Amino acid sequence: MRKYIYLIISFLSVTLFFNSCKETDLTPVYLHITKETLADCIDVSNYNEMHNENYDQEHLDALKRHKFTHVTVYVNNKNLGCWELPCKVPVLGVNSTDTSTLVLLPAFPMTGMANTIWGYPFLNICRQKVVLQKGTTYEADQNPPKYIYSEYTRIPFFHTFSNSTPFTPSDTSRSKLNLLPTAYDGKNVGALTMSDSTGLSFDILSSSFAVPVGHARVILEITYKTDCDVDVAMKMSTASNPHMAYSLGGFYASPNEWKTIHFDMSTTIQNYYASSGSVTDATLVLSGAGEKGKVSNVYIDDIKVLYIRTA
Repeated sequence: MRKYIYLIISFLSVTLFFNSCKETDLTPVYLHITKETLADCIDVSNYNEMHNENYDQEHLDALKRHKFTHVTVYVNNKNLGCWELPCKVPVLGVNSTDTSTLVLLPAFPMTGMANTIWGYPFLNICRQKVVLQKGTTYEADQNPPKYIYSEYTRIPFFHTFSNSTPFTPSDTSRSKLNLLPTAYDGKNVGALTMSDSTGLSFDILSSSFAVPVGHARVILEITYKTDCDVDVAMKMSTASNPHMAYSLGGFYASPNEWKTIHFDMSTTIQNYYASSGSVTDATLVLSGAGEKGKVSNVYIDDIKVLYIRTA
């Protein structure tokens, strides 16, 4: 009996040895993801009903409009990293006969005081069942994901400059320049012009809005086209210090292209709250300067503050 046991053990050992010597199949499947994959990926058709809002089509279009530059990729719950678009992501270990779960999370560079890549936190996760064939390329453009805004997303400050402006000059004795509603490039924008005759600098203050305290992701988004650099700051009001301003960063001149920029407000709000003990509301401050002998224009298409609780 013992002899047979030794024979069985020897046979199993030899089998395991030869199996371990077999070459592992490292043939990948590639995920090809472009900027167009995420160019129109947000469905806002039911946004008003879900969030108890009454936004017009112009506001809804602004909620759809994003230029995501990065994507975080998950296949079967495995994080394959964050990639700049366009990208070709190699995937190993998939079974070509089974469906795989694909998750693409839109992301963008957070500008201002923290130059890091953030996943856009306001969208519900979209899980797709796909067949990934080894040795082939899966074109994500053929089956782009669709997202909706999470029901927990809140927008305390949102303006498209369709018929009014939320800004006023912060010091009328120095400058009366302000963003004024104007039709430009086929859209409603806030426009400000600096020249020798009108003034070569501006410093404008927004209307106030409530800010969340505690654990929350808070992002300021601005879509702009300008001939000059613009500084962005935030003032937060408390009973003891109602006018303290904190810099969020700024954006560089973009005279020939509309761009969207994002600023992280979360850390600034939380630090101010921790040091002061209370925060009631906030206002945004935009400032900039033009050159003598030149005309400089600042155009803002839309501006919004969004937040979502994280705890």
